[in-house]
Amino acid sequence: MGKISKILAAGLCLLGMGAAMIASTTKTRTYAADDSAFSNAQIGYAPMIDTAEAGDATLRYLELTWREAEPEEGVYAWEAISEKYDFASLREQGIHLVLRFVCDVPGQETHLDIPDWLYAQTKDGSWYDIDYGKGYSPNYANAVFRAAHHRVLYALAEFLGTDGFASYVELGSLGHWGEWHIKSEDGLVPMPDETIRDEYAADYLAAFPTAKLLMRRPFRFAAEQSLGLYNDMTGEEKDTDEWLGWIAEGGWYGSDPNALTPMPDFWQNAPVGGEFTSSLSMQDMLVKNLPRTLHLLEVSHMSFLGPKTAQIKYAKGYNAVLRRLGYRLRVTELKLNLCTDGVSAELTVANEGAAPFYWDWSVNLYVEDTAGSTLCTARLPLSLPELMPGKSQKVSVTLEGADAQELLCGGWKCLFRSPKHLTIGIVDPMTSCDAVRFAMKAARKNGRTVLL
Repeated sequence: MGKISKILAAGLCLLGMGAAMIASTTKTRTYAADDSAFSNAQIGYAPMIDTAEAGDATLRYLELTWREAEPEEGVYAWEAISEKYDFASLREQGIHLVLRFVCDVPGQETHLDIPDWLYAQTKDGSWYDIDYGKGYSPNYANAVFRAAHHRVLYALAEFLGTDGFASYVELGSLGHWGEWHIKSEDGLVPMPDETIRDEYAADYLAAFPTAKLLMRRPFRFAAEQSLGLYNDMTGEEKDTDEWLGWIAEGGWYGSDPNALTPMPDFWQNAPVGGEFTSSLSMQDMLVKNLPRTLHLLEVSHMSFLGPKTAQIKYAKGYNAVLRRLGYRLRVTELKLNLCTDGVSAELTVANEGAAPFYWDWSVNLYVEDTAGSTLCTARLPLSLPELMPGKSQKVSVTLEGADAQELLCGGWKCLFRSPKHLTIGIVDPMTSCDAVRFAMKAARKNGRTVLL
């Protein structure tokens, strides 16, 4: 045998040995939990949209008054609102909205939160100066008011679109701060009856089909339509316990003993939101009584908190609260095996947070080269909304092609081949970018977590 033939034969032998090693190899890797606090997609703090201290929060809270939305009848200020709050930039950054449309926000001065033209057509509400503040509480049962509200709500929903930008919509519209209660004991026109309240709620349900809707109390409508709930007294033990009692047992609302309906497991399918109470100081909630605050968050299964959020100067409490909001996903184990068409990947994914991830976003595995270019993408059959806290799912997928097979070459040099990486990501449909951070000790790049 000539010299060249001997070299070729040796090379073929080495290649054959490499293929045999790959064929007989299973790669298994486990991943430790990352216990740090961090912002994540669709959960965490939701500071006011125009605050300068939002940090890296992925949510912004927009309290929009009817007066701002429709200054003249049938003339909507959408362009001005979009520019004022820089919606284009928020969308580009992957930031989503928590929206509350309001008609009455008590303040220090006498004022209207509904448009002048609407007040001129109704005028049957109540001007007030009470311990809440000053303002005007409309008569929500007024037929003209209800018809105009129907139109503006649908116009608002059309303006915000169906791309998921408005992730959460809090109902909204009725009562002081849109919280579905009126201080009628001070002589104000009371809240309308259940039939009319349900008309308002049904409009929200129809107008915002892609958003997660939340009500202030567990009304029958919320239970029947599987809506979420929000607690604007978060951190205050007595009021939060009362709110949790409504959820567990139902109860009175106004003169109706059965208006509030038990819905103890609603959080498994619909989100919990709210904001910190204004009745307690941050020092009290984040330092002195931090364990109490954390307990109230945990039993509430809360996903977001805003617009009144923790103050960053109380760093320990700020991070402790943030860590307890929403889901925490971790790949606990990865197994790779060579198969006919590529590599079979089996992953165990756990949720170690307080709530599910409520959107069925795509969870993908990617094979990338060292430059970060994606060579192969495979969607995992993982149902995020079904992954409950304390539970895990085991899923498998095939990564096709020679690029995937090279992932099994770790531990020896692959002849004539450059190294590859395996990453995992969850895609936000609004941006088409990977947006969810996994709570595990692993490198991250471009919104993805490096598995291998």
